[in-house]
Amino acid sequence: MTKNVLYKESFRTLVLEGIANNTYIGIGNPNSKILIVGKEGSELNKQEDEISFAKDWLPKIENNEISFRRFKKADLVKGYSGEGHTWNKYQKLHDYIFTEDLDNREKNEINFEEKIFTTEMNINRSKRANDAPKDGMQERKDTFFRSEFIQQFPVIILACGDYIKNNEKVREIDDIFGVEFDREYKTAQSFWTHYNPDKTKLVIHTRQLSIAVSEELLKDMAKVIIEHLSKI
Repeated sequence: MTKNVLYKESFRTLVLEGIANNTYIGIGNPNSKILIVGKEGSELNKQEDEISFAKDWLPKIENNEISFRRFKKADLVKGYSGEGHTWNKYQKLHDYIFTEDLDNREKNEINFEEKIFTTEMNINRSKRANDAPKDGMQERKDTFFRSEFIQQFPVIILACGDYIKNNEKVREIDDIFGVEFDREYKTAQSFWTHYNPDKTKLVIHTRQLSIAVSEELLKDMAKVIIEHLSKI
């Protein structure tokens, strides 16, 4: 009987190429349709370090083992489990996209990894983004983010603020992801949409999804994502 293969070839290639330098890959479901790119991980929360690098993913691939997790909010790192925690914001966005009846969702459960993959623009951990070393970030843009695995996501959310730019002089988002600017959504907090020529890829650029992120921002992004996924 043919063994079920959980991981696509583009992900396997990315992991194998990253073994030598133990590249930071990310966490979640590599077969999902949504990728979230944050700024960098916090030094206060290193739970994902055990499963997020190339060396951690390789045995999962070779053994055809599932890797995404479910856990209670109370199990987030002690002292950093409040509403400002980035994973809580990812969970809320997940719920607005995938949960029809939000009142009946498991409010204390973190399970966004089942339907979302996440990674970081900057691999250097820091308690505060302003203090984080930025060395290696440009190389990561030039290599990791141009890989076939990253490029194949139909929805990419660049929740990393000014770590990546699209302005009059620099068009990093357009160049790296093969998209063009579409429009700005002005709500309590803005986000910007971009599409590739055949409208099969949506790239959203917005602020870091952590402290002070409004519910309106998450809900409005979810609406755009739902509409896009319904068309492809």
